[in-house]
Amino acid sequence: MLLGQKPKIHFAFGLHNHQPAGNMDWVIAKAYEKAYRPLLEVLGKHPGVKIALHYTGFLLEWLQDHHPEFFATLCHLVKIGQVEMVSGAYYEPILAIIPDDNKVEQISFLSREITRITGQEPEGMWLAERVWEPHLAKSLVEARIKWTCVDDTHFKATGLRGPELFGYYQTEEQGSYLQIFPINQELRLLIPNVPPEKVIDYLRQHATPDASRLVLFFDNGEKFGAWPKNHSTSRTDGWLDRLFALLEENADWIISTTLREYRASYRPWGRIYLPALSYTEMQQWCLPVEQATLFETAVETAKEPCRDFLRGGFWRHFLVRYPESNNLHKKMLAVSAQIANCMQLKQQPIDEIAMVRPADDWVTALHYLWRGQSNDPYWHGVFGGLYLAHLRSANYSALLKAEAICDKLQHGLAVFLEALEQDFDGDGTDEILLRNQLINAFFTRKGGALFELDYKPCSFNLLDTLARRPEAYHPKLAQTVSTEVAAAQNSGGGAKSLHEWVLTKEEGLERYLHYDWYRRISLLDHFLHPDSHLDSFYNVSYGEQGDFVIEAYQTRIERQTDKVEVVLWRDGHVWVGQEFWPVTVTKRITLPADRAMLRADYEVRNGSDRAVSLWFGVELNATFLAGNAPDRYYISPEVSIAENRLDSKGEIANLTILGLRDMSLRLDYQLRWEHPAIVWRFPIETVSQSEAGFERVYQGSVIMPHWRLELPAHGTWTVWLEQRITQL
Repeated sequence: MLLGQKPKIHFAFGLHNHQPAGNMDWVIAKAYEKAYRPLLEVLGKHPGVKIALHYTGFLLEWLQDHHPEFFATLCHLVKIGQVEMVSGAYYEPILAIIPDDNKVEQISFLSREITRITGQEPEGMWLAERVWEPHLAKSLVEARIKWTCVDDTHFKATGLRGPELFGYYQTEEQGSYLQIFPINQELRLLIPNVPPEKVIDYLRQHATPDASRLVLFFDNGEKFGAWPKNHSTSRTDGWLDRLFALLEENADWIISTTLREYRASYRPWGRIYLPALSYTEMQQWCLPVEQATLFETAVETAKEPCRDFLRGGFWRHFLVRYPESNNLHKKMLAVSAQIANCMQLKQQPIDEIAMVRPADDWVTALHYLWRGQSNDPYWHGVFGGLYLAHLRSANYSALLKAEAICDKLQHGLAVFLEALEQDFDGDGTDEILLRNQLINAFFTRKGGALFELDYKPCSFNLLDTLARRPEAYHPKLAQTVSTEVAAAQNSGGGAKSLHEWVLTKEEGLERYLHYDWYRRISLLDHFLHPDSHLDSFYNVSYGEQGDFVIEAYQTRIERQTDKVEVVLWRDGHVWVGQEFWPVTVTKRITLPADRAMLRADYEVRNGSDRAVSLWFGVELNATFLAGNAPDRYYISPEVSIAENRLDSKGEIANLTILGLRDMSLRLDYQLRWEHPAIVWRFPIETVSQSEAGFERVYQGSVIMPHWRLELPAHGTWTVWLEQRITQL
């Protein structure tokens, strides 16, 4: 090396572009116009700049359907060596939580699609949300992947520091060797939040005479134009154009490269074994609220050398925090197992599956399964994710379509009826799973309740509801301003930039912060305090007098040729004044073999030798995704409902029939009960974060008929309830 040789550095710039399966067309179209298309236009103006690009499978499908012209530009940039294509799992699942066969299948299929479209076989892959677990290396290698990248915080957790983070390393799992690049965290925070000149300054600080170092930036492509807080910085002001121009101006010492090129010239810097980690923010989001706040404080107050050793939560804890997410996950595992059985019957090698386009058999089911593994509805952070009902519904719909294909392969067109006892949700206690050609009805012993109700002809889970829970960001609501106000003040020369505001789509969201102490499912048995009323039940300030809502019921299954019956009962208690009164609730659930109908025959028994007055209600929940849509509403042949949209709140007396209708699905869900009841109804609405600020999201509707009971000593009261689902 010559004395005084000018320091140089390799710089790799990568973008991950993703849209979740089931996202709305107008959302994707907006991202295309503001981010995806402009990026290629800017890149085309700077032939001296090389980048890596990852597009998830669903987004590639959308681009091919809506903007096929996009690929002419992309393929040209690939052909001239300006773009390296990066693979990944086709529908962007969190790889750690899906079966190993599905990992390999999804990655292989996206790699083949990229090769078919661009002519370049990808060597590396993007790891969804950088959720790393050591066992992943084996599956990635089996899918012909040579490298992936994760945050440098993963590397710092092993003790690496400073200059050790400017290269790449090799790990292994059971003899399968995979190379891993660290994504530079400092640069990820700078881009595009500071002037491009500061990025050049950062690169200059870390350049060396031997030019062996690599700085890798890899982040969301939507960050450059599609996110509201970054729109003006990254696109209108030409941020990327200025950065790329500066890279070309400094090409004598900044070597713009791809990871493919860097690997061809430089070997791994050594062995490494990374712990199971995700990025720092994710480690906070997956914690319970109090612990998340403590972790945030710990990170902010820790001294810099010590901060890298702070560890928050584990990504999989989302499946603990949110039983709704766990329900979706366990549904996915069950469907994956069904498809695996079908695949074994066909005896087709797994490595051939990804080459097959969907057809009317188990291969179609496999593609639906992959779609149901899309990661967004399983968790949430700064974006809605799990809180977005349409994303959860899209996953359920795909899984139910896959399940229907398996049912057809197994049973043909014959009527079938199944009743299984198995630990569906992984809590160590068996659930009861009832299935026929038309519906799935799954029951938990906790509360003796119905937690999943699938109508197969529409591939729709009517009980895909989400309870209201506290989140660590809820206290920030007091600091919010509307997006419009913030933009107006910003344009008027206010002190704050748009980036600094805590934004909200709607003012006054604090009034919707009510927190449920139980999951919002169906056939929940309530005994109400005498002072209860509609509003107190809605805002969860009422008095629950019984011990039935979340406590265990005993069960018994009775099978017959044309129907199956599940008996659930609990010998519990109800507070009556200062006495804890013995009460038994028994419900006999009947599912016919050939109908989409559930009947619940209730008996409430007074266990005392004295008479008692009780206030009893049965809570049912349902969702049709949009609370204020005019094509989704309440209906009853017994009464005209003035405010009939699903987000309405009200009380109706002397009612025995209430329906919820969804004309978009052409679906009618009718509830009937034997004795006239007073019925409360109200929406479950959550407050969550989105890229445009805090927003209120409709999760479902509560319907609760209730009755005042006068029971003599050891007396009983009975009522039946029916849930009927029909297609209009």
